[in-house]
Amino acid sequence: MTEPDAIAERLSELQANVLAPLVLGGPLHPVRPFGVRLALLLGDGARALDRDLGSRIDVVRVRVARLVAPVDTLPELSSADWALLAALNDLLQLTNHELAGVLTRSRYPRLLASVRDLCELVPAPADVATALSRHATFARVLDSFRTDAMVAWWTGHASFRGQRPPPRLLRWRQLRNVEVETRRVGLAEMGHGIPGLAPPDFADALALWMTRTPLTDLATATRKSPPFAWSASTLAVVATPPGRSLAYRVLLRQPHDLAVATLARAAREVPPRFGRARAIAESFASEVAAGIKLLDERSGAA
Repeated sequence: MTEPDAIAERLSELQANVLAPLVLGGPLHPVRPFGVRLALLLGDGARALDRDLGSRIDVVRVRVARLVAPVDTLPELSSADWALLAALNDLLQLTNHELAGVLTRSRYPRLLASVRDLCELVPAPADVATALSRHATFARVLDSFRTDAMVAWWTGHASFRGQRPPPRLLRWRQLRNVEVETRRVGLAEMGHGIPGLAPPDFADALALWMTRTPLTDLATATRKSPPFAWSASTLAVVATPPGRSLAYRVLLRQPHDLAVATLARAAREVPPRFGRARAIAESFASEVAAGIKLLDERSGAA
């Protein structure tokens, strides 16, 4: 298989197994890790995309964008968008306990380093329109979850990360006193239990990934983990009037008190030596607080 054919095949897999469920809903199945070089070449394989599936994805992307902006169309995914999607795929693969064995656990730190390198190479959106387009693709990323199962029986127990227990363990439930407990694990929690990595390593990589889609970062600012922090990309969005307006709208869709507290805390955490950045963060936090206060007062009066 030639390299262009290989790239096209991998892009098609990414579209069907990661992009489509991320946007349209349904089970998401991470594919083989891409690494930096291949991820940056994915845009060259656009000819292999399923056009019908792509059209359905675009319809939903426009619906997501219209929640905060009056748009009727969005540009097709760029090479940078595909690279960011590949980075998400590889980040999810970090949580795959079958990715490596006892003798190959170094794969996890190497893959983590690859994800971080790739995120550093993916450019932030060049303008507000691009930021909106990217957010329309990744808006639901923190809604992703894994279902874990714990099976206990009278002589033992077993746990399964993101997998259904094998039928043999569920036989003769009453006789063997079989109990099954399932738990949803959100994306931000999936960093626990990765061989050779600490949960903060995964959280930091996820936080870095989020900075590549700044409107999504702002639209989930009240999340618990990874905590929102101002970055060059999110500051660039709120530094312009159109971006400030979009950022305000995505923040209004979150609990108002948490949004105000989050922006105030994040502004305080900008080091004083970054004077202009801190001024932008503080002024935006003040504007949002004032706008939300006025909005809540009007709602109470009504």
